[in-house]
Amino acid sequence: MSAQTIDMKQHPNGKVLTFALREFKDRVGRLDAMLQKEGIDIYLGHAPESLNYFTGFDPLGIYLYECVFFQTGTDEPSLLTHKAEKELTVFQCWISEVIIWTHGHDPVQITIDKLRALGVTPGKRVGLEMANWYLRADLYKALTVAFPEVEFVDVTQKIMRLRTIKSPTEIEYMRKAAGFSDLALEAMAEILRPGISELEVLAAVQSKLALAGSEYPTLPFIIASGWRSGTFHAVPSSKIIEAGDPILFEFTGSWKRYNSNLCRTVVAGKASDRLLDLWKINYESFWRPFELIRPGASASDIDRLSRDIRGDYADFIVARAGFGMGLSYPPTFAQFPDILVGDETVLEPGMIFSLEPSISQFEGVTMSYGYNILVTENGAEILQNTPKELFEIAA
Repeated sequence: MSAQTIDMKQHPNGKVLTFALREFKDRVGRLDAMLQKEGIDIYLGHAPESLNYFTGFDPLGIYLYECVFFQTGTDEPSLLTHKAEKELTVFQCWISEVIIWTHGHDPVQITIDKLRALGVTPGKRVGLEMANWYLRADLYKALTVAFPEVEFVDVTQKIMRLRTIKSPTEIEYMRKAAGFSDLALEAMAEILRPGISELEVLAAVQSKLALAGSEYPTLPFIIASGWRSGTFHAVPSSKIIEAGDPILFEFTGSWKRYNSNLCRTVVAGKASDRLLDLWKINYESFWRPFELIRPGASASDIDRLSRDIRGDYADFIVARAGFGMGLSYPPTFAQFPDILVGDETVLEPGMIFSLEPSISQFEGVTMSYGYNILVTENGAEILQNTPKELFEIAA
């Protein structure tokens, strides 16, 4: 195998698990039940979220080849990662087997050898996350060559669905992440004034978040003022903020890889009548759909109502109204489900998603408004505490 299997004994400084052992075992139990229902013999996962969710592994080197193996009917997954991450696995992971590769080894061949050891033979079915960012084309080709009579099944959506309903501890982590995003807005409000640059705002926001304990976000922050707000996706620049500028922002708090984003367009000083009119329409396109959110409602209906309210600006709706939030790694925190017409996912208690409608790229302006929302037993709860009427925030 040209690899090392390490002894997962107790780390000298103790295990530092992000969740109770019973929660990890519950996750694996639900994974096993799903695989058995689908008639899948082996699950081979490559999304960093999956490695974390099922084993506790939180690597820095997500660019290195890593994967998780799980054989249906067993109690534990196993993990393959690079030697640079070895010590992390010893205190982060609850599992018994971690396989280590290093430069000069072929991790794809190690994967193939491990699958054979797990009994992958002609006629078996192997589940892969084919629609994630980390399943490389060379791996998939090698798997199909090595196992020409094995059926490879896409389980991307089914794995994401397993993470959709949050446990009490996950909800606690999301609340903490949401609180960090509130702090980011506070930092912006404290420094925002005409004459400073977008990068100065970023410095204030990042400093406050780091001092408060927020970890690295899945996505860079958006801070785009004036005409740059109309680009919709823009990281901060050296542009100077002027009086009356609309400022599009998206700040993300992060705790133990759980990310919570806060989206808004604000104005540096007094808003023009034009900006105020756009804000009122977009504000309504958040709050009226919010009233629909409860167990049994559909994601599709929420987006449909939000689009209807923004109907006069239909050509300037560039995105879905929202998406699931939770455990995430670069390049995106967008999770299942989509808050989008056509996604008939029925909302259930414990789901968390960002609702963030916008009127975008309209005459050089993007007007955005959003919070993270927890579906409760009887309705919905907004996780952030940023005032909902906040719009003009600089003198």
